[in-house]
Amino acid sequence: MNEAFLTKIRENLISHLDIEKEALAGFTDDTIIFNTGDDRPNLGLDSMDALELVTMIFELFGFDVPAEDVKKLYSVNAIAAYLNEQGITE
Repeated sequence: MNEAFLTKIRENLISHLDIEKEALAGFTDDTIIFNTGDDRPNLGLDSMDALELVTMIFELFGFDVPAEDVKKLYSVNAIAAYLNEQGITE
């Protein structure tokens, strides 16, 4: 995966969703971003954050994520892979 593409997603995710620095301890591109309700490490984002994520993707890449695909956007790597599947690579 293109590192510049991953960096763009990661940095915009953090800034658009106002993720606090404490939550980023141990954050990787595979960290689950939404609260899963179990013991898996995650950033604890909720459904309102999911709407912000969809808006961020539209603003950055001009792609409107269908509601049924939001669950596929669970980490930076998953977001990048999903966008690549849609033909978006930068």
